[in-house]
Amino acid sequence: MAKIKNVSPLGDLIIPSLDIEVKAGAIIEVSDEAAASLLAQTDNWAAADKAAVSVTPATTEIGE
Repeated sequence: MAKIKNVSPLGDLIIPSLDIEVKAGAIIEVSDEAAASLLAQTDNWAAADKAAVSVTPATTEIGE
């Protein structure tokens, strides 16, 4: 499991595949597979723990 943060300039985001809404700035815990997919959207998601960093593209860092 990995923690990711909603950093979208659009605010709250809905993840239809997980059937959840994530508030702006919120951190959620998702499977490594879901984290890898979401973290590819660098304008919307950032890694929030070391587990997420391991599945993140090299350009995303904790606290970004």
